[in-house]
Amino acid sequence: MFDPHTPFDPPAEYLRRYDPDTLPDPLFRESDFASQALLKGVDFQTSVRRPEEFQARQVKAASYAMITLIDDAVGRMIETLERSGQRERTIVVFTSDHGECLGDHGLLLKGCRFYEGLVRVPLIFSWPGHVVRGLVSDALVELTDIMPTLLDICGLPAPERVQGRSLLPILTGKADAHTFRDAVRSEYYHVLNPINQTGQRQFEGSYATMLRDRRYKLGVYHGHETGELFDLQNDPGEFDNLWHDPAAADVRFAMMKKSFDALALAVDIGPKQVTWY
Repeated sequence: MFDPHTPFDPPAEYLRRYDPDTLPDPLFRESDFASQALLKGVDFQTSVRRPEEFQARQVKAASYAMITLIDDAVGRMIETLERSGQRERTIVVFTSDHGECLGDHGLLLKGCRFYEGLVRVPLIFSWPGHVVRGLVSDALVELTDIMPTLLDICGLPAPERVQGRSLLPILTGKADAHTFRDAVRSEYYHVLNPINQTGQRQFEGSYATMLRDRRYKLGVYHGHETGELFDLQNDPGEFDNLWHDPAAADVRFAMMKKSFDALALAVDIGPKQVTWY
């Protein structure tokens, strides 16, 4: 499903359900202007502005309305499975590829950043009689975990060198729902087309990688002298960038080492070697 997505144009009957004045404000401080200036040249679909300048509350209301529209559509699919007798033998997985800033940090859409509103997406499994109903987990997981999970459900082994891990023990209540990975990764590789329709260059074609553990999040913007390091425990809004803070130098080095190791281990090294001695 394409929505929720710009141009944020839900049906009127859905938009009427959300009053922009009652919605929470975007995560924004005046310091975001300086923070985004440090990332000048790193691709993003909009430039930094005060949220009210692009009517962030109204955009958020439209986005919420589109999400509700999708929820209703998924509901109709579930109802059809139930009516046709297929619900008990159908695994439903609901997730997304990314979020939207919707005014957070003075940004509207998306691009080469790793704020929680962009990278923390839903991941819901439903399979009556097999998956624990109503279980909520805050474990760190990746979208790469979906494929090995589905193979595990089907009783099939995952191929060699798969990055993901099966979530089935959590889904069936056989493992701690809040412990899975020590850290998760996200990659952004040349996503926005640098050349616009008139042939002019509008983006650099940014490359960036992120590593997030329970406390810290590191964003490395390759080819740039700056990056982002946030202490999510003390700064959940991701306002205080510790990248250049001498007191956080050891944390930054440790996170960069972990990120570098994870990046190397994610590389496809080709087919399995067969050697005779």
